[in-house]
Amino acid sequence: MSSDPEQDLGPGDVVQFEFAGAPVRGTIRRVDEKALVPSPFGLPYLVTVTNAHPASGYRAGRDYTLRAASLVRIGEPAPRAAHSVPRRAGSAPAHPCFLVGYRREGGQLPVQGTLLVQAPSLDAANALATDTLRAALATDIAEGRETEGASVMLVNAAEVSTTASAGAAVLAQVSW
Repeated sequence: MSSDPEQDLGPGDVVQFEFAGAPVRGTIRRVDEKALVPSPFGLPYLVTVTNAHPASGYRAGRDYTLRAASLVRIGEPAPRAAHSVPRRAGSAPAHPCFLVGYRREGGQLPVQGTLLVQAPSLDAANALATDTLRAALATDIAEGRETEGASVMLVNAAEVSTTASAGAAVLAQVSW
């Protein structure tokens, strides 16, 4: 049994698949966000098994994550809102997030840390991180928490993930 990885499945749809030649039926609960990575086998769906042949190893009443290519819809699609399920993993534009390491030196106490920066490119992430760190240093100097000779430098940066939200922003900062 094979299916289309691009098929439009959604919550409430009754589906069937086979494992070890044994049929299994279930109902789609939702897209499994934890398993949402691009795959040629389609979106990952959280399926509650309603009927399973003992030889399949699946149990009725339990939830399993299955890719769209493994599933065949039985009957008509369940009613749902137009935007309840994305059509394809990765169909929304992905915006990169960068982890940027830094050091603050020449002041009262050396500080190092990282920033999680969402930006369209590595250069833009570095620029935003530099501006953010320089503004924080200027505030610390103005308020007497840091001496005039202190400086900030970036030591490393790399793309670590993507997010569906757009724009450039510092999402998090940790220092020690």
